[in-house]
Amino acid sequence: MKPLLVSLFIVSALLSTMVGPHWINPLAMTSVEQSILLELRFPRVLFAAVIGAMLGLSGSIYQLTLKNPLADSFTTGAASSSALGAVLAIAIGVPVYLVSVFAFVTGLSGLILVYRMSLTQGRINPITMILAGVVMNIVASAMISFSKYYFEDSLNSIVYWLMGGIFLVSWDKLALCVLILTGVYFYLQRQALKLNILALDEQSAQSLGLNVHRLRSVAFVLSTILVSVAVSFSGIIGFVGLIVPHVARSLFGSDMKLNIFYSSLLGSFLLMLSDTLSRVIIPGGAELPVGIITAILGGLFFFYLLRTRRGRFWNG
Repeated sequence: MKPLLVSLFIVSALLSTMVGPHWINPLAMTSVEQSILLELRFPRVLFAAVIGAMLGLSGSIYQLTLKNPLADSFTTGAASSSALGAVLAIAIGVPVYLVSVFAFVTGLSGLILVYRMSLTQGRINPITMILAGVVMNIVASAMISFSKYYFEDSLNSIVYWLMGGIFLVSWDKLALCVLILTGVYFYLQRQALKLNILALDEQSAQSLGLNVHRLRSVAFVLSTILVSVAVSFSGIIGFVGLIVPHVARSLFGSDMKLNIFYSSLLGSFLLMLSDTLSRVIIPGGAELPVGIITAILGGLFFFYLLRTRRGRFWNG
């Protein structure tokens, strides 16, 4: 199954580079089309795939460590706190290349705050963490709304960024995302057996010699780093980290070694295809923010899951 899905993903990625307001025939390219393909389309498709993998992988780990099938970057407040930094940067007019830095700093700051609030006698309380994440979302949303109201000159830029999209792709950003994703992915793969034990209740996991507090904390921090980096570069792209882990569990089971791989691959696949659709769905060359497409697709699919799998929502 793995080779088939990887092959399908590679073929889809190659086809996605040909699709856009101007369709490119790889067998009869002009020099201009070749530049568009290599300098714009190819890095953008790669960037969408990497961001999608980061969001899918983070969602899988959030849902495991918090034992909550609705946990993702929004539930924990990571996405909203990252978005707040980017919105403030846009509002005060900092250079474009520093927007992602602001988002990353506030995302990590939000992580630290939520993490501190969720500690109970030195241990993470999953329920408290969800509540802390909800509070973080409310506060960040209020401050974002204030920024949109007060900084009217930047309103269009703020709203467009909040919709989510693959903006200002560059090879250095892509390299940074690939480096972070690769490091986190292989670390989590090495910890897959421990993560499977973590899925048990805490007492059972501890009786098997697992340091639950340490593993949960490290996994949570790594997942939030993935989200902070992704949001800092692409804006808020919803539902990828929520839906993809459910699909992976339903199709391939709950073994974290498989779930980590398939959540990353399916996240890449979903965001890459959504970004391709965003380039062609509006006639005339206009581009729809990809966050709108993922929200629509994710919402419809989530309603389908709720309707058909109510009693076995977590285990598929």
